[in-house]
Amino acid sequence: MPSKPATALVVDSGACLPPALGESPWISVVPMSIEIDGRIMRDGIDISAPELYRRLAGPGPLPTSSSPSPGDYLKVFRAIQSSEVVCLTIPERYSMMGRSARVAAEMLRSELPEKKIEILDTGTAAGGYTLVAEAAAAACAAGLEQERVVAHVRQVAASVRVIAALETMRFLVRSGRVPALAGLSGDLLHVRPLFAFAGGDVRRLGLVRGTRRALRAVAEHLREQTPPDTEVRLAVFCGDSPWAIPELTAHLHELFGERPVERLNLTPVIALHTGPGLIGAAAVADIPLRP
Repeated sequence: MPSKPATALVVDSGACLPPALGESPWISVVPMSIEIDGRIMRDGIDISAPELYRRLAGPGPLPTSSSPSPGDYLKVFRAIQSSEVVCLTIPERYSMMGRSARVAAEMLRSELPEKKIEILDTGTAAGGYTLVAEAAAAACAAGLEQERVVAHVRQVAASVRVIAALETMRFLVRSGRVPALAGLSGDLLHVRPLFAFAGGDVRRLGLVRGTRRALRAVAEHLREQTPPDTEVRLAVFCGDSPWAIPELTAHLHELFGERPVERLNLTPVIALHTGPGLIGAAAVADIPLRP
């Protein structure tokens, strides 16, 4: 890796980067905020996912989250030494992050016109966002210029597929990520809602009775939505059900072959939007970097 990559990377805490990667000097993570009882806490810094799950299970009002402000992004952009920056966000229909990042980039343009900042909507979230962010980090680490990093990330982001099952849809409904009626039926029937996230849209796939059937369904739908001749990178993630990870991984190995499956640790803000019991898997095309 070059001693100083030509392009720096900015993501928000919802990217759920592995700690070693998130601590790289050329990667900046802008934390989202979670408010509990009037106290503002930084996602993954002042509160952990297990702590938030305990809060969700207890009495009292549910916590709320907020996206980074333009000022939060501006502070990060100013501190970056590289003249070229790529900033990744989730789709704007679900968050203000993209808009905040663009406002910050415009504010910085008059102050530091030599700094080039590109804001990219990844079209995904949760595990898919992590895989895209990791691909972007690899492109930056390889020393690619901004234009080539952007082209690579767009290719990877276009291929991402995320399938997940929840215990309840009420957290996604409350966050505005799915219509209210789409979440209600699963709760009434005491089954797991299954959904897909691709191309910036959340789509309900159906209802599955029982966790083990849901694990199998997640893997099968991911296989169905991934072109058979594509080399992929795979990841699994869960809420407060870590026991489900080995079984889901085994299903993926059965359907995709014995390839590595990354286990992702979700940040508290993801827990807040999905609630307990989340299980899911993500795939992206393993596109080689061009020298």
